[in-house]
Amino acid sequence: MIVCLLLSVLSGCITIVSEVATDVLSVNSDPSGAHVALSTGAVGSTPCQFVLPRNGKLMVVISKEGFEQVEVMVQGKPSLKKVMSNLAFGSPNVSFIGGVGANQLGSDFELKPNPIEVKLKPKKETAQ
Repeated sequence: MIVCLLLSVLSGCITIVSEVATDVLSVNSDPSGAHVALSTGAVGSTPCQFVLPRNGKLMVVISKEGFEQVEVMVQGKPSLKKVMSNLAFGSPNVSFIGGVGANQLGSDFELKPNPIEVKLKPKKETAQ
């Protein structure tokens, strides 16, 4: 019985669990205190940071009363630095813990642009 138990444990397969690699997106504005809304539904006020999947794509809308609204498209793009690092040293984003392999999807990506730095322009007065 012990032999059967050991054989079943030793001959078991490795389960790969996909995780999504994340990155911190920083948003800053001049003047600060602008409202930030992401297409994911997350909101904040500059300066602010959001933890997002590296391989995603989203719209960032920055607005403040009296200033023109700014829209910035952010998306995960392959990072040559990360790809070369993973090839040279093996992927640090794959780990085997208790027979479970955790592979982070998007680990070779980075969010661009990051950080987002905007100088808000005052709205032009409308003639009446």
